[in-house]
Parts: sequence; C-alpha cells; structure tokens
Amino acid sequence: MRAVVGDRIVVRSGSVDRPDRQGTVREVLGAGDHEHYRVVWDDGRESVLYPGPDAAIIPAQTRREQPPASTTGSAAEGTEGRTTPPAVSRTRPDDPVERIMSSPVATVEARDSLRTVAVSLADAAVGALVVMDDETPLGMISERDVVHAVAGGSDPDQVEALNLVGATTVWAQPTDSIRDVAAMMREAEVRHIPVRVQDAVVGVVSIRDVVQVLMENC
Repeated sequence: MRAVVGDRIVVRSGSVDRPDRQGTVREVLGAGDHEHYRVVWDDGRESVLYPGPDAAIIPAQTRREQPPASTTGSAAEGTEGRTTPPAVSRTRPDDPVERIMSSPVATVEARDSLRTVAVSLADAAVGALVVMDDETPLGMISERDVVHAVAGGSDPDQVEALNLVGATTVWAQPTDSIRDVAAMMREAEVRHIPVRVQDAVVGVVSIRDVVQVLMENC
C-alpha cells in the first residue's frame, strides 16, 4: 500500500457501532517497506500512521488505467480484452511486524477506572488498550486483565488502569520480524504487544494477527 500527499486514508473500525476513521495524508515518511504517513484526521487530530491490514487508501485523483499490452498469435487466443490481475504479495514470518499491526492505537489514561477501561475495550472492539500517562505510554491492559481483577474481588470503580500495568512491558519495533514478535509473546505469555518508535506508540499486534501469518506459511 502506497500513498502520496493529499490521498485519503480510511481505517476500518471492525465494529458496526463505531465509525471508520478517515483522514488526509499530510506527509510521507520513510521509504519502501517502511513507508508510513503523517495524517490529519477528520476530527482535527494529527498522528503518524503505520498502515495495518485495516487501512485503505483512496487516491486524491483518479489514476487512469493503462491499456493492456496487445498480444498476437495463438498465445493470445481467447484472451483479447482481458487483463491479468496483479500478484498479491503474501505476508511472511520474516516480514516486519508493521505489515500486520493495527493502527491507530486505542488508549486509556493511567488514572481511568477498570469500569472505564471495560467500556473503552467494548467501544473500540479490541482486546487490549495502551495505558498512557499524559503523552507517555506505560504499557498495556487487556480484557483478560480486567476480567481477572474483577473476578478476584477488585472494585471496578476504585482500581485504576495503572494498577494492572505490568512492571515490565514487552515492546516491539516496526522493523522486528513477525517471527520474533511471536517469540516475544510466547516468552512473556502475552497476547498483545505494542509497537513503538522512540516514545510514540504506532501500533499494536495481537496473537491472532501473528498466528494467521504463521498458519498461512505452514
């Protein structure tokens, strides 16, 4: 997926109760497989987007299709007027994790209650949220964390998200391979890993995303 300045980007929400997020590409960052974008969203906010599988680009201008190359002889028989669809590049375990991560990232504040966290998880239709202390990412809190806390007797209106963030959070870089991130999940026994560049969280990868790639390449 490639975009130029002025193109529109749509990030599918995956939920009928939550609208897609739409914005305009303001700047193209990186190059090649590491290309990402600075996007001005329709709600007025601006962020850096590493496109995941839920993102789609709408060109600012309609690009004209090139006419198919002419063919002659018996090899062309029965193919006149047809075009060959472009080959789809399969995502492989050694590809960078930025190819499958979800972005933009759903977040909660460190002082939000577990009840607020539960509502945010449902609204965003995700299994985990990044916990923020103002602009600083602290770690992740998952729906499993919330369920275990409440089942253990925690008051959802008194316990804060900060209380459930582990002391050591496993972070990935956009260039880490999908295979390496799978190993991180196994070793840390987690199902979601946030992806960051310096102090900015640019995406989240789930165990479902990773397993899908591994299964497709068995």
